[in-house]
Amino acid sequence: MAAKSKFGLTKLVSNTAENPDDLLLGTATPKSAPTTSTPVEQPVEERTRFTNTLPTEVFRQLHQLSFWSREDMSTILEEALLAHFEKNPDAGKPLPEKERVKRKLPPYPGT
Repeated sequence: MAAKSKFGLTKLVSNTAENPDDLLLGTATPKSAPTTSTPVEQPVEERTRFTNTLPTEVFRQLHQLSFWSREDMSTILEEALLAHFEKNPDAGKPLPEKERVKRKLPPYPGT
């Protein structure tokens, strides 16, 4: 029989011996049913933080666009850079190893 609920939630929770108020308020840990499948882990995209400068008006427009479009500034910058890279094939050419090390870039995949 389910425990009595102070807030009348017992009828909303079926087949539990725990008080639903405790489950909702975080004073109890719900008993989970065993899972038959294993969750597929999605690879996390590696991100790199960097500092740069922009003309003040461009910076202001970036903030304005971020606010009005409800997009993160990094998303806006990433989309703009990817569009720029599509027009410039040199963006896909690997750097010479000496220059890669000088710029403190990680090794290229598969090397």
